[in-house]
Amino acid sequence: MTAKLRPLVLIAVLTALVAGLTACGSGPSQLNSAVIVDGKSISVDEVQALVDKVVREQKAAKPLAQQRKLDLVAREAVSQLVLHQLLRKAAREENITVKPADVDQAVKQDPFSDELPADGSVPPDALAQQLVYRARDLRDTITDQILMVQLASKHFDKLQITMDYTAIVSQDQSAKPESMRDEAFAKAREWAADPDDVANLIAKDKQAGGDAQEGAEFPAAQSAALAATVMFGAGEGSVVAFEPSPQQALWVVGLIRKRDTDATVDTSQAPQVQPAEMVAVGKRMLQPFAEESQISVSPRYGVWDMVAMGVAPSEAETTGLVLTPSSGDAQQ
Repeated sequence: MTAKLRPLVLIAVLTALVAGLTACGSGPSQLNSAVIVDGKSISVDEVQALVDKVVREQKAAKPLAQQRKLDLVAREAVSQLVLHQLLRKAAREENITVKPADVDQAVKQDPFSDELPADGSVPPDALAQQLVYRARDLRDTITDQILMVQLASKHFDKLQITMDYTAIVSQDQSAKPESMRDEAFAKAREWAADPDDVANLIAKDKQAGGDAQEGAEFPAAQSAALAATVMFGAGEGSVVAFEPSPQQALWVVGLIRKRDTDATVDTSQAPQVQPAEMVAVGKRMLQPFAEESQISVSPRYGVWDMVAMGVAPSEAETTGLVLTPSSGDAQQ
């Protein structure tokens, strides 16, 4: 015999379920959130509106749509909106401001007015980034760019990292960098599990002919490209695993021994830094703010990748690993 719930009983059950769901957490619901940053929800509708605008207004988006790669645009939209929130936080704490007149001038020049090529000559990831820049509010996009340059300028000449490291290089010339990802992650977890034994592990790697060193010093001003990597954003005691360059079959595992933001660095021989490089460095300087924030990305878009400072499709597709000493947990 099939049991029947009386209406009043059914209402009571549903009420209890809703109450239970509410009690599981506070703040915005993930149901219609693309991402939640420190309790602030960025809705799926906002992200979809940017994707729709890209498709509607940018001819260069057509190849991505035809190849069913608009997910790149959606993830990039989420990434930029998260960075926008982190920049607001960084600006307050670092006492950085943007003059409205500077934004007005940049808006008049409109650095994003050039039409993007639609012939597939621009790599999909780079194309998605440029498409989202153009779809967002122009003042917001420009303000974010200026803030990142200011943040980089504030720290670039005085930032120096002291790091124990070992390099993982494939003996197979045809090997792809991702083929060494598991090895790098395993070594990073080994280092994080026992930081006091890292010196012995480095000695073994050196004895085997590997490129490994204790206490290596890296000034940010020595290389803007290197300063934009995770090693310059991670906190002291963190263990990182990353690819310095996707074009090389090389991974680096490092233990950050010191992150000196007021180092005396000789910049007389430092190479000229381009504005785009300063934007990338400024983005990396947001990592400490990201690490102290709660960033919850909806599974429909992926996961937050601390190494890329953006959204990755899944945990298996993150660009590296960060193991923090406070929790021992991976931030990928």
